[in-house]
Amino acid sequence: MEHIGYDRKARLLNVLYILISHPHGIRACELASRCGVHVRTTYRDLDALQEHMDVKLWQDRAAGLWGIVEGTYLPPVAFSRPEAMAIFLAARLLLAQHRVYNPHIATTFRKLSAVVDAPLRDEVRKTLDWMEKRKTNPRLVDTLNTLTECWLQRRQARIRYWTLGRAAPIERVIEPYFIHPSVLSNATYIIAYCHLRRHILVFRLDRVEDVTCLEERYEVPDDFDANVYLSPYFDITATGEPQVVKLRFNEQVARIARETAWHDSQITEPQTDGSAIVTMNVAITTDLVSFVLGWSDMVEVLRPASLRRRVARAARRVAALYGEAPGVSSTTGSPAGVKSSVPPAGALHAGRTAGRQLELFGTDPRARI
Repeated sequence: MEHIGYDRKARLLNVLYILISHPHGIRACELASRCGVHVRTTYRDLDALQEHMDVKLWQDRAAGLWGIVEGTYLPPVAFSRPEAMAIFLAARLLLAQHRVYNPHIATTFRKLSAVVDAPLRDEVRKTLDWMEKRKTNPRLVDTLNTLTECWLQRRQARIRYWTLGRAAPIERVIEPYFIHPSVLSNATYIIAYCHLRRHILVFRLDRVEDVTCLEERYEVPDDFDANVYLSPYFDITATGEPQVVKLRFNEQVARIARETAWHDSQITEPQTDGSAIVTMNVAITTDLVSFVLGWSDMVEVLRPASLRRRVARAARRVAALYGEAPGVSSTTGSPAGVKSSVPPAGALHAGRTAGRQLELFGTDPRARI
């Protein structure tokens, strides 16, 4: 094989990965733009892939497209240090989300440890050792694996699902459109079309009691994009229409508001009194109410009034639950009835029944999935 300089080899690998991610082909001019080179250089790179790296390419001259002949090339696995670090951080985030041992996460870490050098390799091994100490939940892992297969093969799934607030699980047939982890909920969710409700719904993985992959096929609608679908919402609860939400973070936590982006639509404006106003365009959901309550009296809802009422109502019920007298306003100007001793949202969930949670939050029945 002809010697290929390091810089060019790195560029060829980049071209290769771009081609792999475009199974229907990509134009040479777009390849050149993504690689930051002249189109003539890209043509030479395409020739080099075929001559020196044994990559079989196809070309559609009429459309100007290039692609890899399907089934003829297995891409190498090689990561730069920044790429390996990105995978490590993503895997650590996944680990933090799952409080049970998942052998597939462990396998991911093992493969990563094989292609990185110290000290990252040592940290990966420490993570693996820590994972081994966690409790196991084979049912949860098997459920995720089965639903993943249904999603990737576009096969319907029959599930027994325990909806929040119901006394027993019920059977549904769903068509998985997307699988999404939620950092705020520490859970994994399936966005799917539900034949029972004839609507796209969001299902929490650990509430799936049983799942069977069916032979019936389906197609995800061309206009469905999980990123677009979830964009109007604060987290995973997907009900309601987006509206302007304004929250005032007092001077104690204003810096956190300035440093943190909780939503893509977020705009944070520092105020002269040291506070900060966060504006977002999101729907009013239980996730948002829980988020606000988690800040106790350090965050005040400025608008809309409907969110102020929901937060105040939930706070009064929490105060009553803990034997606190209602009707005391905080020094930050919170709605009447919101006590400064309101506990974090995590305390709201601890030890409560599903029905009590629904009562506290006044949730939309459509969100009880």
